[in-house]
Amino acid sequence: MVTLIVSIQVENFDKWRQAYDAAEEFRSKLGIVMKGIYQSVEDQNKVTLISDYPSLEMAKNILANPQWEENQRKGGVIGGFNISFCEKIA
Repeated sequence: MVTLIVSIQVENFDKWRQAYDAAEEFRSKLGIVMKGIYQSVEDQNKVTLISDYPSLEMAKNILANPQWEENQRKGGVIGGFNISFCEKIA
């Protein structure tokens, strides 16, 4: 199990959230478990997601898939990607 912490900048949070919610079945089928969605207190269009993936390899493969990038664009992601791969130690 690996935890991903991903921060992104979106055009419009509500538009992004609709696209995110529409992908729930996809995430569930892959065994991705969402731990939380956070908005910056200074900019509601800066979003941080924390999720658990079954493996580091799977997480990297999904992030490298051109369809993932296309889905991000369709959801209104405009940049600011900061991705951390973490393992729980305590």
